[in-house]
Amino acid sequence: MNEIKMRSLVKQLHSTDPGTRYEALGTLYELKGHDDLKIRVEMLKDMVKEAASTFPERVDVWDNPSLGLVEFVCDYPMPEIIDEILLRFDGFDPDAKVRALECLLLTKDEGIFQEIHDKTVQLVTHEEVVLPVEELCEFPVMLRAIVDKTIDQLESPYYKYMYYDFITAIIESGVEAGYKRAKVLPVLLADYAKLRDEYLNYDKEYRSNYAYQSWKESYFRLRYRINVLIGLMNFYYSEEAEGFLKEAVSFKDPRICTNAVVVAMNKNIPVQPDMLRSLSNHVESAELMYWGLAEHNKEHLFPVSPKQPVLAKAHLFNHLVHLQDEEGEDLNIFPENIEVVDSVDTVNSYGQPLRYYLMSFSHGDEVLAAWVGGYGLEEEDDSAHMWEGTHTDLEPIQNRTVEEHKQLFLKKREEYARENEETVYYESSPSLSKGLWFFYAILISHWIRVFINGITETEIYISVGFTLLGGILTVYELWKKKRSAVVIVGRKLMKVKGEKKESIPLQEIKKVTYDKKQISVYNKENVITMKFPMRWVEYGEFYYVLVEQTGHLREQPYIEE
Repeated sequence: MNEIKMRSLVKQLHSTDPGTRYEALGTLYELKGHDDLKIRVEMLKDMVKEAASTFPERVDVWDNPSLGLVEFVCDYPMPEIIDEILLRFDGFDPDAKVRALECLLLTKDEGIFQEIHDKTVQLVTHEEVVLPVEELCEFPVMLRAIVDKTIDQLESPYYKYMYYDFITAIIESGVEAGYKRAKVLPVLLADYAKLRDEYLNYDKEYRSNYAYQSWKESYFRLRYRINVLIGLMNFYYSEEAEGFLKEAVSFKDPRICTNAVVVAMNKNIPVQPDMLRSLSNHVESAELMYWGLAEHNKEHLFPVSPKQPVLAKAHLFNHLVHLQDEEGEDLNIFPENIEVVDSVDTVNSYGQPLRYYLMSFSHGDEVLAAWVGGYGLEEEDDSAHMWEGTHTDLEPIQNRTVEEHKQLFLKKREEYARENEETVYYESSPSLSKGLWFFYAILISHWIRVFINGITETEIYISVGFTLLGGILTVYELWKKKRSAVVIVGRKLMKVKGEKKESIPLQEIKKVTYDKKQISVYNKENVITMKFPMRWVEYGEFYYVLVEQTGHLREQPYIEE
């Protein structure tokens, strides 16, 4: 889409006709999904400005042009766009402000933390919005400063449980143990008492299938909130909290019970061995129990061995009950009779050994197949650590023999690995040099002077020759541009310059740094193995793609922001 059409689209967002706005927002959403869309920075800045302008009165939830525009520009987190977002922030719709905060936080730019702090405090004080809790919790020092200014929101029915998440993040990060204990503890205990009374209406009737098939969202919200408060009792402990924990270890909900058991064990409250073993074998709570113990360096107390099969069952259960189709709709699967059928030992694209489990589960009248894993085998044969690759095609397991299931699995992995190695995640060529742009400026100035002063025969030859030289230089620059590139393809970073190609596997990168002139890539031995000029890439985009492609590695490289 050219810029004229884009500006027309933005104009339609101001139409008094809701249908026109609906179509314009739909088109904007479609354009957002085009990875190859080229758009000038000035156009993006104008879109930010428009997002802060006045729109017709909304007619429905979807009717939010300010949010639509901010959503679009946040895919281009360049410094100029970030500056414009900060400048125009106060004029955005409240929901657009939340999206803008997410974008600002993802830059991880400490230089704008004070502005993020101020704008978040202002937003919380004057609006009721769903804050970007996960993103804010990544910066506990800044978060503490925000909560310090707005701690009264702990009393707010709307913000209360977001603030409990914030307090948890502040404490668990080590920023401040027992944060504002005098303020938090009495509110926490009072809130827990209310939730406990609400839960007791469910406890006698609790069955896993009731929770996942009938009670669903309202119950899950209650369960989540109870678990947050039980987790905080680990830091805000008192005699009353001890009484609540002793009661909660007998609750029938295995996830609530497990969280209570983990905190109780951490506080040296006795837990019956049979209770610990039962929860460690339950499909709803086995993983939660293991990682809860591991968080406090007590994983050796996990009473099941070998642990991978029981953890695989629990992982599959949680995968299936939350499984959605391509449209994001819940498939409403409640698996029963989950069993380990067999396993396959293989390696990932980095050569690390993994184990995948072939599983069966009942859904309705059918017994279906699934794969769970891969569990790491480097440290120990029964490791709980895994590279997520759990999936199911919802195929009846009896459609194939066990060996056929295994062979199909290995074939698909080979095809995926081959396809992945050929996938280009990022590609950029050098921009035209500053010297050439300087030459263009001189050339334009020269022609302007010639036309003003009049054209002579001598002058025309000089001017044409000057212009031809510019053309030759441009062709040469474009030729070099075509032969030069930075590419992230498959699992490696490549630099191409003419016939010469350099590459480094992503898992071998220790760090990536830059200065005004160039980007340097270091290997695990901290030796520079690749350099390329800054003008070869749009660094913001390069940074985000590289972070995304290395985020799953156990040893993630340092990538300078």
